[in-house]
Amino acid sequence: MKPTIAIILAVLSTLTTAQYYDLQSLGFRLFVKSTNTTINGTALGACHQGAAIEGLCLTGETAQNPPSSYTTFYHNVSSYANQPAGATNTDGPLSWILRAGGNLTVPSAMYLSLSSASNVANPTFSPGTEKYDVIAFNKDGSAYISVGLDDTVSPPTYFSPNLKVNNWYICLTRWSYQYYTLSWKVGLTGEPQNPSCQKVDVVRIFN
Repeated sequence: MKPTIAIILAVLSTLTTAQYYDLQSLGFRLFVKSTNTTINGTALGACHQGAAIEGLCLTGETAQNPPSSYTTFYHNVSSYANQPAGATNTDGPLSWILRAGGNLTVPSAMYLSLSSASNVANPTFSPGTEKYDVIAFNKDGSAYISVGLDDTVSPPTYFSPNLKVNNWYICLTRWSYQYYTLSWKVGLTGEPQNPSCQKVDVVRIFN
């Protein structure tokens, strides 16, 4: 299938999700917070992983650099949650705007790309919003994923309230290309099996 046709089909697939996660935030950047001074304060940006597929890579840019299309992201929440656009502590998909030929713009939602052979997942953007994982942001801007089920015990039980999990890392990964990318360590216990991974926080700052 030609990429342009795939993109058009992806636009059509966004409708159902867009109707539920109907409140889009203002644009923001995502910055790495790390004890490693080499990467601390670095902006994340969409980086090419395949045809209309992007990862989240270190850009070398900081807050002193102006925002750009590849470093600007959005967070959608649902009006059914009775929260305003840009609300904190509210689940919703992270999105990036793919700019294709002409004036075509396509929302691309983030999902965690998993491999059965690894406990490290790659945040990945693909055209459309049919496939996504939800994240949320604390009041200080730090990103997390809300977890309800605790299967570290037997029988499994539920967290009340949900647990805010911050398993973000910067790792040298190979999805299609080899980059230092934002990664997610799967599971509530243990360390990433990828030896290059460095623990980080991810913080949003509105443009």
